[in-house]
Amino acid sequence: MPIDVLIRDFNPDDREPCARILSKAGRLAFYWAEWPVFDGPGFDEVTKDERIVVAETRNQVAGFAAIYTPENFLHHLYVDPDLAGRGIGAALLGEAMKRYGPALSLKCQTLNQAARNFYRKCGWLEDGQPGGADGLGSWLFIRSPGPR
Repeated sequence: MPIDVLIRDFNPDDREPCARILSKAGRLAFYWAEWPVFDGPGFDEVTKDERIVVAETRNQVAGFAAIYTPENFLHHLYVDPDLAGRGIGAALLGEAMKRYGPALSLKCQTLNQAARNFYRKCGWLEDGQPGGADGLGSWLFIRSPGPR
């Protein structure tokens, strides 16, 4: 069931809630691998030099997206799992495209079928370019439906 979502710029008070969401959502998304627990400094490290937008609902941080703008690369998009399926991820994705797109791309773990389905549902395309592998396994490129 959709809920009202405010998308806004990240501020320092969002650091800990975003770190908790990254920890919790990451453990679910990457169930096959070891996933760290992030604190504020850890969150800062994995989002260094990225532009961050935050989704807020009912006066709480519900998710975030982090974009590395020099490469039009959507590095992170996570929603609190307790609020998943309510349009928060789509709202974050839409705002990222509005602000930094339309030619955004991302890497998605091949085994993360839920994320792949989400991006497909939002009109994003699995690129067909060779992917790669990292500590979480193999990944592939996904791009926004806008121009390259």
